[in-house]
Amino acid sequence: MRILHIPCDIDVVYCGIMSNTGTRDELENEHGMAHLLEHLFFKGTKKRSQYQVMNCLETVGGELNAYTTKEETVVYSIVLKRDFSRAVDLIMDVIFNSTINEEELLKEKEVVKDEIDSYLDAPAESIVDDLEDVLFSGFSLGRNILGTKESLDLITSKRLIDFYHRCYTTDELVFFSMGNFSQTYVEKLVNKYLKDIPSSTRNFIREIPTIYEPKKVEFLRNTTQAHCVIGGRAPSISEKDKYAFFLLNNILGGPNMTSKLNMSLREKNALVYQVDSQYQTYSDTGLWYVYLGTDHEDLPKSKRLVYREIDKLSQNKISDTLLNRSKRQIIGQVILGLENRENTILSSVKQYITFSQVSDINETKEKYMAVTSDDILDVAQKYYVKDKLSEIIYL
Repeated sequence: MRILHIPCDIDVVYCGIMSNTGTRDELENEHGMAHLLEHLFFKGTKKRSQYQVMNCLETVGGELNAYTTKEETVVYSIVLKRDFSRAVDLIMDVIFNSTINEEELLKEKEVVKDEIDSYLDAPAESIVDDLEDVLFSGFSLGRNILGTKESLDLITSKRLIDFYHRCYTTDELVFFSMGNFSQTYVEKLVNKYLKDIPSSTRNFIREIPTIYEPKKVEFLRNTTQAHCVIGGRAPSISEKDKYAFFLLNNILGGPNMTSKLNMSLREKNALVYQVDSQYQTYSDTGLWYVYLGTDHEDLPKSKRLVYREIDKLSQNKISDTLLNRSKRQIIGQVILGLENRENTILSSVKQYITFSQVSDINETKEKYMAVTSDDILDVAQKYYVKDKLSEIIYL
């Protein structure tokens, strides 16, 4: 198991384990297992009861967190420096020694079913999953993270354990930490627990989602607003085009009030409260989409304006002034994001598990600064193509 430590002169320690395991690693009959397993990590180990797991860090003012994505599962903690060894002991215990009790499994299935209901009541979130289901149709990457109530009912403790052994191999795990310790100390502490853990290697390769057929789908959800996403495939995290595409996405509908979409749909026409464009990278592919919520009668005009802004960017080279402003914006966002240490370490370990290294902020700045207006136009013409875009609408 690899170890990533970032020395930092602070009194707080962030530490955890990231597994290169997510929803896309589930077989067709395993839908929902990665997320359900993340829940069950907290339900007891060979030496700790559920209450002891929950209470271990809370009693010293620390936090224990976890999340599951399409490509990774993370269990991590935030504690004071003095409690680092306590946190390491707990995290190693829940990752390597969790017991999957049948009674707890049944209870947690019901909890996740409630989570599914809560999620379905948030159309701005569930509509994006419906888009991914279209963009990666036929591939596990397109399935939502929570699973379905039907797929959860089919999960047994034995099948869940089989999934764990197949996916949570030590070569796909990274222990990470950020705090005021030396690399040597961290390695010594972690290796104390690893000496009893057998080494294991993953024996499968992720299927790359190749086939894509654009679709336009409407769902009758009886929502107060009409919700709409328009999107398509995009560069993966490994492609050099990603820097140009990040800038393009920032110009179209990034988190700034002067984005093309915000100025057109909200400021000039007062059609929406929220409209933005998102770009999501995966290890071997990516996606982008525009989301908007508007009154039902305003949906046709809102869509026309979205497509108009997309067409402008794919047909005309942006000015040097706009390009330089966008570079300053996105570099500023990246640097400001570094002030959030929790996000910094989680982002760093994601890079490390993908590339076996962490990029320096100066290197990232250079990548963005090297992008030209021709690069922006090239990626826009490649990905902002109408007959390659899909639409999902909730009415």
